[in-house]
Amino acid sequence: MELWHLVALSFVAEIVETSWQYAPSMQGVMEKVWRLYRRSVFWLLAGHTGYLYILYLSLRYDLLNWPIIVAIALKTLDIFTKIEMVRKIYVRRETDPVTEEMLGMRMPPWLWLIGPLTYPWLVWLALTHTSV
Repeated sequence: MELWHLVALSFVAEIVETSWQYAPSMQGVMEKVWRLYRRSVFWLLAGHTGYLYILYLSLRYDLLNWPIIVAIALKTLDIFTKIEMVRKIYVRRETDPVTEEMLGMRMPPWLWLIGPLTYPWLVWLALTHTSV
């Protein structure tokens, strides 16, 4: 498979991941994450198609360079943060004024472009990076 195919698939995986998470407010995002988490944490992980694709590329092409490590670390941090927020809000029901304010925040449209623009670029860097 050519390099641009792999990068394009990364973009598609990020669009799929972004599309199911999209909501006008942070409360909406957390509700969508909660629906998957309530079924099983594995459903939540399966919904993160960009993360799974990056892990696949890392294993398939034996990649362990800085761009792939950065991508995996950012994705892992993102997923664990969402899980912890969902557990705090819906499982333990421990909301404080800061959390309430965060849940009411509107999500600007450009925020949804961060994943589809950042991770394909990191995939391209990882696949073209040569060690010295």
